[in-house]
Amino acid sequence: MSKYITPKQQMLIIEKLYRSTDSITSMQKFNKTHGAKVGKLGVKSLPLNDFYRMLKAARFLRWRIKKMIKEITNETISIY
Repeated sequence: MSKYITPKQQMLIIEKLYRSTDSITSMQKFNKTHGAKVGKLGVKSLPLNDFYRMLKAARFLRWRIKKMIKEITNETISIY
């Protein structure tokens, strides 16, 4: 069974990846910068692995993505 990540959780992870204190502004920044290339986030629930791949395609560091996902969702990513 695939695990899903909610739009709110996506926003919190993006906020932490940008080292920000505002999840809405961080999400807008991400969607403006990377939305056309990897797809918009914070709109609907996504499979966790797809969310990870989108962040990786946006050039965030793999270990930071995994750390933030674990911190916010308490789920572990099993992609290499």
